[in-house]
Amino acid sequence: MTTDNQIPTNKYMAGDIRHLINQAIQNELTNLPETLSEIKDPIQRLNFLTKLMPFVCAPIKQVGVMTARRETGEDDIFSL
Repeated sequence: MTTDNQIPTNKYMAGDIRHLINQAIQNELTNLPETLSEIKDPIQRLNFLTKLMPFVCAPIKQVGVMTARRETGEDDIFSL
């Protein structure tokens, strides 16, 4: 029960829920080899992996050759 001056407290706060979801996902990723071994059909296994990839693998950003050289410091060779 709350009065007008008190903020009602929920059983879970947003940070708690985020932590619980993160923990559940980490547990599932730990069990991933067993889960994949249970999927016998190669097409279903491939579908599962392709749907999971965007959430597990970081996206790869395409860059131009000059940008890549500049970021790795290789363009210093050409400025001599």
